[in-house]
Amino acid sequence: MELCVEIISDILEVLHNQRVGTTCEDISVITLSIFRTVIQTFIKKDKGDPLEAGIVSVMISIFRQMEACHYTEYIDSFTAKSDLFDFVIEILMVFSDLVAREVFPRDWNEMIMLQNSIILKAIRHISHTIRDKFSNPFEYQVWNNFFHGAIKFLTQKALQLENFTENKRKKIISRYKDMRRETGFEIRAMWFNLGQNKIRFVPGMIGPFLEMTLIPERDLRRATIPIFFDMMQCEFYSPKYYIPGYDNHRTNTVYGSIRGNFNEFEHEMITQLDALIEGGRGDEEYKNLFYEIMSQHCESHATMKEQGMRFVTVVTHLMEYLLEYRSIVQEENKENRMSCTVNLLEFYNEINRKEMYIRYLNKLCDLHLECQNYTEAAFALQLHTKLLKWSNDPLPQLLRNEKYPKCETHRSLKVQLYDDIINYFDKGKMWEASLSLCKELIHLHDSETYDYNALAELLQKQANVYDNIMKQMRPEPEYFRVGFYGKGFPAFVQNKVFVYRGKEYERLDEFSGRMQNVFPKAQLMTKLTPPGDEIMKSTNQYLQINKVDPLMELKPEFANRTIHHQILKYYKVNEVQRFSFSRPFRKKESDSENEFANLWVERTVLTTHQPFPGILRWFPVKLSDTFEITPLENAVETMELTNAKLKEANVAHKMDAHLSVNHLGMLLNGVVDAAVMGGIANYEKAFFSEDFAAANTSEKDQANLQKLKNLIAEQIPLLEVGIRIHKLKVHETLKPFHDRLEECFSRMKSAVETKYGIKSPEPEVISIPSVRRIQTLPAESSHSTKSLPDLKNVGIEPNATPNGTKNSTANRVQSVFVKPLAANASKTLKKSRETLTLRRTSTSSTTASQESVATTHQTVWYDGKPDPGQPIIELKEQLISQRPRRSECEKRLSRPMSGVFRSSTPPTTPGGASSQSLNSLDEDIPPPLPQKQNVVEASNSSPEIAAAASAAVISTLPRRTSSNTNALTRAKSKPLPPLPVKDKTPPAVPKKPNRLQSDNKPAN
Repeated sequence: MELCVEIISDILEVLHNQRVGTTCEDISVITLSIFRTVIQTFIKKDKGDPLEAGIVSVMISIFRQMEACHYTEYIDSFTAKSDLFDFVIEILMVFSDLVAREVFPRDWNEMIMLQNSIILKAIRHISHTIRDKFSNPFEYQVWNNFFHGAIKFLTQKALQLENFTENKRKKIISRYKDMRRETGFEIRAMWFNLGQNKIRFVPGMIGPFLEMTLIPERDLRRATIPIFFDMMQCEFYSPKYYIPGYDNHRTNTVYGSIRGNFNEFEHEMITQLDALIEGGRGDEEYKNLFYEIMSQHCESHATMKEQGMRFVTVVTHLMEYLLEYRSIVQEENKENRMSCTVNLLEFYNEINRKEMYIRYLNKLCDLHLECQNYTEAAFALQLHTKLLKWSNDPLPQLLRNEKYPKCETHRSLKVQLYDDIINYFDKGKMWEASLSLCKELIHLHDSETYDYNALAELLQKQANVYDNIMKQMRPEPEYFRVGFYGKGFPAFVQNKVFVYRGKEYERLDEFSGRMQNVFPKAQLMTKLTPPGDEIMKSTNQYLQINKVDPLMELKPEFANRTIHHQILKYYKVNEVQRFSFSRPFRKKESDSENEFANLWVERTVLTTHQPFPGILRWFPVKLSDTFEITPLENAVETMELTNAKLKEANVAHKMDAHLSVNHLGMLLNGVVDAAVMGGIANYEKAFFSEDFAAANTSEKDQANLQKLKNLIAEQIPLLEVGIRIHKLKVHETLKPFHDRLEECFSRMKSAVETKYGIKSPEPEVISIPSVRRIQTLPAESSHSTKSLPDLKNVGIEPNATPNGTKNSTANRVQSVFVKPLAANASKTLKKSRETLTLRRTSTSSTTASQESVATTHQTVWYDGKPDPGQPIIELKEQLISQRPRRSECEKRLSRPMSGVFRSSTPPTTPGGASSQSLNSLDEDIPPPLPQKQNVVEASNSSPEIAAAASAAVISTLPRRTSSNTNALTRAKSKPLPPLPVKDKTPPAVPKKPNRLQSDNKPAN
């Protein structure tokens, strides 16, 4: 075969030489004798065969030397139409293979371009043969192969001149012209010769034709885009019950009325556009040209005008979104990719393309997971679940998810999605958002599937959700307004305003730096004034960033109810859609004495497209409302906000006994001791003067003046409750600070009540928190009856026991916090070195003691089963020693065992009928430890405090069991310290022997 290829090559080379004279008959002989054999040999050869290039060279040389007469002669040589049919199919297959195989190396550009020019010449001749021989009767396969082969030839890489250098492009055009345009013209001519058979290629040929029109050659586009309008007409006027398809060879007989729509064409057009533009085809010029040409055709068609213009608008918007998505899909900035993805999925949702909608939902979810935006990923998946039902209906292909290939029904896929969404919400600490999903699944397994194993797991998961809501600490995100001004930004953010949800612990400076990293060429605007046309139309980039405050919208079910602050904290910064920010300004010259009289506020309220959190961490602003607030209205608003904060803090401490008092202290100090801003005195100077009242006589101003006075008066009871709470919970080291608060509040209360009257607080803030601080009684008088009224003042009503025994345990506790527990509580309370939990029992009960427990939240001490009629109380407080801690070794060597001083009578607490009396002291109560004579402590402490501290330290020692006690009695211990004498002088600490000296001392 190799020899045959060489011989034929030599013959064709000789015939190509012009010096040999006319060769028409010689070419005819070669064509009729070996032409088809060469074609079939090439088809049978595998790719990469050594003879492949030689055979192709022979075949191309024959095509090159064939003229129109040779094509006509060869076509006429087929006596049977079936043979001609086979030949045309073969030649079209050869052209497709030559383009796909790339027989010659890519750098053989001259050889490749020569081959393409010869194929184009052959395509023109073959197209005439197809029109003449296979139109009547119509041969679908021949026409279909021609369209696909010609378009594959037209779209090959070797013909894409825009990828070449300018010099190379000019050289190719000067020698071969733009073969893409020539091929496109031939395809267009073939299409309009189809006649009534066009409907057979709709919607099958939409993808190839669209690929052809997307080639960046203006003349080609103008010539081929009208084909789409012709396709629309074909489907619009096709019979209602006609089913187009490749294998449908029926004539276009009318089986009913016309369809009157082109839904299949529109569906396929959108699908192919998404794939081709995302793959790199198309540009802005094509979008504009498509809209121009298609609009002209649709507007000139009376019947299809409305539907046609709607289709053109939809496709144009789709191309706009796809081009934006393609332009940023390769960028490192994933936030821009998310924005474009959301634009596309919202578009597909509007036109009800569910399969495309789900496709981009999955892309968005994957992007969020890459950025660890678990909350936003969960919300993205949740949109997919809204398309599914709680049924066992088979899942259609449009709703399937590639991540869950085993899910065959609506219910199975929805359950799987719900599980993933709940896990994502848990990672994002958005437990409230997962509650509704848990409840749906619980109802499903409890009432429909009866899957109790899954139900048990879900109930446990739901319990963890509630527990996390009440106990876990979550950072509150901040929100920022970002204005993108200037035409230098991408089109999807250009001259638009967005609200961004910041990341955890991200503040304004950090957020601004992050945005400037995303847009390094952008200039940061320093003022909140709206930008002018000069900035809006500029080709530069300008960023305007400021913090905004979310406006909480309380749920209707929370109205008129006291809600735990831990629950409300979520709704302050979540499930919000409205935000505000203020810009202070002055209309007149500033008053140096009081600036509040001329302090105006420009308030802007923004409403976003969707609430936060959502499928993105930012949403565009759809509504902005700006208005001015007068100085008086600003003062009223400030007082309302301050009172609301005080009320919220008081209620929070009422609901949570262990809440830190630091924030409350700072809030109280900022109100009662406003050293910087001047407090309410500034409002009095600015608004309560006769001049202001005379200048502002409107009903609105008078109402605001009275409202301001009422708010000032209403602040006093709120401050009073807050200071009482602060007093009960403040640490000893902050006592001077609290005394300062009480001193300032006393002066403020007297002045305000004199001017504005006395107001009572709302019921939910009247009661003091259930935590009570129990002060330790002094060592000398802690067991006398004179100290009993002091206990009543802090919430303890002591009662004497019938046998006259004393309560010695309370004297060893410096201070504890009392928290009432449920009466049926049986949880074991843990003991630690720093937390003391005492449990005792009451043997009997009296009416007086029960009233004391009900009114003062009294502590009940118990050892056995608690009385069902009395609540169980847990006492806890961190013990603070009056001197530095000693090591455990020193404690064991210098202290007696705790069992030595254990009373034979079961200890009880004040508040029960069997509690021990505080009037006398048991003989076996250990004396207080002597205090170290530190210079500072000796000058600032008293014997009473030292005794109380010593008793507190003793009480923290863990109780030893009998086995431990027996073991310790055999250990070396020092003698018991002497009892305290009556002259208040603490006993001296026994001198510790110096072991090192004693060990080194020589024996006598």
